[in-house]
Amino acid sequence: MNTIIIGTAGHIDHGKTALIKALNGFEGDEMKSEKERGITIDLSFSNLKNKDSNIAFIDVPGHENLIKTMISGAYGFDAAMLVVASDDSIMPQTKEHIEILSLLGVKSIILCISKCDLTDIDQQKSVELEAKKYIKKFSNLEILKTFFISVKDEISIKELKNYLFTLKPKAHDITLLTRYYIDRVFALKGVGTIVTGSLIDGNIKKNEKLICLDNNKEILVRNIEVHSEFQDFIQAPNRVALNLSNVSVSDLQKGFILTKKGFFRGFKEVDCVFYGKISHNQDVVFCVGSKQISAKALILSVKDDSKFITFKFTKDMFLKFDEPFVILLNSRVIGGGRVLNPILEPLKKPEKIKLLAYLLNKNFIKVFETLTQNHKHGFGLISSFQRFNMDHENALNIALNLKDVFVDKKNLCIYPLEAKKDVKDFIKFIISKNEYAIFSATSINLRLSWASDELATLCLNELQEQNLIEKYGALYIKNGVDFENLSQNLSQKIFNILEKSSITPPAPYNLYDDLDIDRLAGDNALKSLTQAKKVVRLAHNIFITTQNLNLVLQEIRQIIKEVGFANVQNVKLKLNISRKFALAYLEYLDKFDDIKNMENNRVLLNTI
Repeated sequence: MNTIIIGTAGHIDHGKTALIKALNGFEGDEMKSEKERGITIDLSFSNLKNKDSNIAFIDVPGHENLIKTMISGAYGFDAAMLVVASDDSIMPQTKEHIEILSLLGVKSIILCISKCDLTDIDQQKSVELEAKKYIKKFSNLEILKTFFISVKDEISIKELKNYLFTLKPKAHDITLLTRYYIDRVFALKGVGTIVTGSLIDGNIKKNEKLICLDNNKEILVRNIEVHSEFQDFIQAPNRVALNLSNVSVSDLQKGFILTKKGFFRGFKEVDCVFYGKISHNQDVVFCVGSKQISAKALILSVKDDSKFITFKFTKDMFLKFDEPFVILLNSRVIGGGRVLNPILEPLKKPEKIKLLAYLLNKNFIKVFETLTQNHKHGFGLISSFQRFNMDHENALNIALNLKDVFVDKKNLCIYPLEAKKDVKDFIKFIISKNEYAIFSATSINLRLSWASDELATLCLNELQEQNLIEKYGALYIKNGVDFENLSQNLSQKIFNILEKSSITPPAPYNLYDDLDIDRLAGDNALKSLTQAKKVVRLAHNIFITTQNLNLVLQEIRQIIKEVGFANVQNVKLKLNISRKFALAYLEYLDKFDDIKNMENNRVLLNTI
């Protein structure tokens, strides 16, 4: 079913809630406090269906003290019905709501001149002209059509209703990740935790797992409900209620975000473009989605009517590129803009301003070039959904158009040429320090965590072409070294180190690092030593020579004879070794027929 989200906007008591009721019969002001005061205090949600078309209505409050609530509803609009009373014309909250629609990118407006049963046509046309004149100040807003309506005139309501069904939702990229802002949380007896909100990106499936970014809790979507109908699958844009398990009502709150795990990170600052009036170091309220949070504004640069600003928060914010926001000061709108850089970048101010300018113009070739130049050891594309609002395929296509870089398509990383040089210099250093070193792409990755296997392989192959190193299977050695003799010598070297280390042998990975050898080469050498029974493997990372093992077992048996038993505590103390080694030796001792383990105390059977 095709769904479009349409919200109301306008001054208090201009007839927004009455219009929704006239369109679909829904009584929005359901709370006792709303009925008593005669105003919409919270968001209300309803819908209108016609065959395969569905209109999801979000009715927002028009009272000046409830502007945060209006913003938390308006972020999800595809279009807005701006309601202006013909007996009153545009008022302060009308203007503020229009500004919010512009800041949030709600471009499409249906102008509804209401209460036309109370005024004549000249008055109605005058109000229309005044509203259009004010809306014209905002270049990104478009009035789709004007309707002169009265809730008492069924024909005017029918005309509006028929027109609404002709509208199409804003284009949504179906490749984007799920992003769902919670606006209500409650529990139903026998059902459990329920949240409502607007699905603005991606999709949600029944029985899939999502992550709540704000508390890092993994949750299960038990059921999906869209306007009283259960669904197995739902796509953006939509108003959606979710029945969740693995989470309680107290774990969630308005403004929390649900998404897929592993793609969004939180940061306590964000770089944005801002339109409006704001002072450096000013404390404001940052409104995004259904969330409001205190922030400090740090102005980076000013150009014409826009500013680049870093907003700093007290908590992590999980924002994404091009996400709209509104800024409040003393509960009034002072401006807003778009998120440009949602990830903390340790850039100097001139470089950051340059980057933000490229992001503002969506010049992603320049964005990628700038970030690659400032990430000498690789710039990752795994966060493309958050950083650029694009999927990995599109990000890779841009990366492949860059010059003088290596693009690791498998690991989604762009490396500047300096990174290749650093890897090659590291390999040259290894063979200059130890001409018998054995290494591979994997071992280089272990030593240089920033260098992927693909980058390491590229560098190794280029050094091989220069005749500096030779390749044997997946392993490389210095050119001119006899690999067969090297392998035999390697086994002897490892044995000598293990023999010398007595009863506290080094872990294999430490041993390999000391010898500058690849893990595969080291594992093969240890395997040949164990097969020859020169070395015994006690645990995953404990290898000891047979001679040293016999010595330590004799020592433990002597402890049993003297004390009556051996356990981790007295073996540690007597032999001056760690718990890890004591436990490994005692467990090996359990293999002998004359030893019995009695509640972790080893005793000799002939003494029982």
